[in-house]
Amino acid sequence: MPKRKNSPDRDALHKVLAQAYKGKSFAAYGIALPPIRELLPAVPVGGGFVDSLFLLEDGSYAVVEYTSGCHKADMIRYPEHIAEIMKRYDREDGSFNPHLIIIYTGDVEKAESVFDFGCLALHPEQVFLSRMDGEAEAEAIGQKIRSGLPLTDDDLMKLVVLPLAVPAPEGKAQLFDRILAMAEGIPDEGQRTFVPAAMALATEKYINR
Repeated sequence: MPKRKNSPDRDALHKVLAQAYKGKSFAAYGIALPPIRELLPAVPVGGGFVDSLFLLEDGSYAVVEYTSGCHKADMIRYPEHIAEIMKRYDREDGSFNPHLIIIYTGDVEKAESVFDFGCLALHPEQVFLSRMDGEAEAEAIGQKIRSGLPLTDDDLMKLVVLPLAVPAPEGKAQLFDRILAMAEGIPDEGQRTFVPAAMALATEKYINR
């Protein structure tokens, strides 16, 4: 697991993003889940934080974790994360059934679909950013911005993770800066605020800011 670099001010980011995610979904990543209701406050765990926790419109939860590791040793921390979330949000009525979404950086091309630890097994929804052409996607969305066309929620959700789609640290940082500059031209103020804040939260483990 990479060390956390200069972590952004999570409280400030969550204030900006809590409602900004409302109505967006994970469809841009190929995951069929209900739309997002809100981004929930940061959950501290193991000296760090759960990367992101979302409340969905159907009342379920989506735990989103970004990683460049794809082996069982990389996954063992996630049951701890889910247990901590259960302490906070489980109503003990038997309805708590979180979705675990693992978003792999461009450094990972494949992984096991189930991680079996014997006494428990993880069945995550998996997103492989290595299958996304970060440069091409950024150019296509950038062209829409330059043309004054409105961005869709899928465009925004892609921009958030695009810097992680390239494998090398230098490439991640360069694409982050490119998207940050590009976002300044987004006509809609809400979208213009959303992109850098959400991107900072998604990339904090991998890009030094």
